[in-house]
Amino acid sequence: MRQLLLLCLFQCVVCLGMAQERLQYKVPKHNQKDEKGRKQGLWMEDVGELRGEPGYTWEGNYKNDRKEGIWKKTTTAGFLIAEETFKNNVLNGYCKYYFADGKKSAEGMYVSTEIPGQKDTILVVDLQTGVEKPVEIVREGNPVRQGVWKVYDEDSGHMVKEYYRMGEQVSAAEMGETDSIPAPAAPKAAPTHLPHENAGSGKKKH
Repeated sequence: MRQLLLLCLFQCVVCLGMAQERLQYKVPKHNQKDEKGRKQGLWMEDVGELRGEPGYTWEGNYKNDRKEGIWKKTTTAGFLIAEETFKNNVLNGYCKYYFADGKKSAEGMYVSTEIPGQKDTILVVDLQTGVEKPVEIVREGNPVRQGVWKVYDEDSGHMVKEYYRMGEQVSAAEMGETDSIPAPAAPKAAPTHLPHENAGSGKKKH
């Protein structure tokens, strides 16, 4: 009997170990770099408090050291505060933002007005010699709001729409959107004859 109990206990330990091994195998590795030292795949990054702004945690994917796809930002307490879409390390896509209590605060589209990584050459004056010389700069992109943005009131949850054209706020009409307010009913046409003019129309003539 004792040997049977020991055998059952041993089998349970083996099964538990195999289950833990399978669980660990399914969990993707994160914060990995390739042979060139570039960030690749899933990353989790902690950003500390800065100039009075609270810290937060980033979670998303890198491709060749640049953010790609949806990145989630959470508070140090674990509350989601942003879901942002990146393309080539720049905001470019649909984004959602949340209040500290989890309610949605805003959502809309960002587009990049520049090509990240684009190289330009500008002339810079050397302060010592006064001679102009070419200097190469690398652009990092410039994300701006585009299209319809929904903004929510924190207390009531009431939503209002804001409209943007390449970062500049415009009216709904300028974006081709009209409010669905029913047109007022057309006034009834005035009768061709007043009531007293038709009063005797039904009497028989003698």
